[in-house]
Amino acid sequence: MSQYHKSQTNFRNPISARDRLAVCLRYLATGDSYKTVYLNYRLGKSTVATIIPEVCDTIWKKLQPLYMPIPSTDDWRKIADGFQERWQFPNCTGALDGKHVVIQAPSNSGSTFYNYKGGFSIVLMALVDHKYGFTIIDVDGHGSNSDGGLPPSQNIMLPFPGKDLDEARRIYNYRLSRARRVVENSFGILASKWEVYQRRIKLQPQNVDRVIKATCVLHNYIIKTTDPTQHEAFLIREAYKDYFMSTSGAVPWQQNACFGVAQ
Repeated sequence: MSQYHKSQTNFRNPISARDRLAVCLRYLATGDSYKTVYLNYRLGKSTVATIIPEVCDTIWKKLQPLYMPIPSTDDWRKIADGFQERWQFPNCTGALDGKHVVIQAPSNSGSTFYNYKGGFSIVLMALVDHKYGFTIIDVDGHGSNSDGGLPPSQNIMLPFPGKDLDEARRIYNYRLSRARRVVENSFGILASKWEVYQRRIKLQPQNVDRVIKATCVLHNYIIKTTDPTQHEAFLIREAYKDYFMSTSGAVPWQQNACFGVAQ
């Protein structure tokens, strides 16, 4: 970050690289409004509005080559071996899915960012490895695009549709779902760690893209530099969360007990 330290002028002292990083991480981690951030740091609103996208860009440019590099042939083989060993799914080089990142409706955008849920969003498409890390991401999708409706392909495995399936198809769907759950859990970890995803992001689309890219590469950085036992504990919690919402793990009274809503 030091090379991005702003030069001192006769009008004001520059904000240090450390403080700029702190402002950005505070926003990403809490999802607080710009107003809350600039009041906490005693900065101008326009200053905060400049700092956050600039630092997100810097985070991506500095960390992407180290923590989300373009995979080599050897990397793909290691991922496939990992899916076989950890999830018992052969010849798999990643779990692919999309996530709608909810945004404020951009001006004059029409229905471009309007999604099927009745809101506005940008779609994050991600390929995830067997250890919940993002291998490749794409943030160019608009909300009008589906988050996971992929066409059949020799390279993309999809579940058999319908409920009245024979034993072989049901087992295949279960095994596929078990491996695919990695990407769903990765999105869950991302949103839990970076609470900016838990609110509607009130930024221009190009700046939302910067936020997504920065948080995804920070996600990988944390996975690769954190004590593995802490990361495993987090994943166990995510697994229990998913289990309690599944048909096999849910109990009849949980919705009413939590929300006062009968099943």
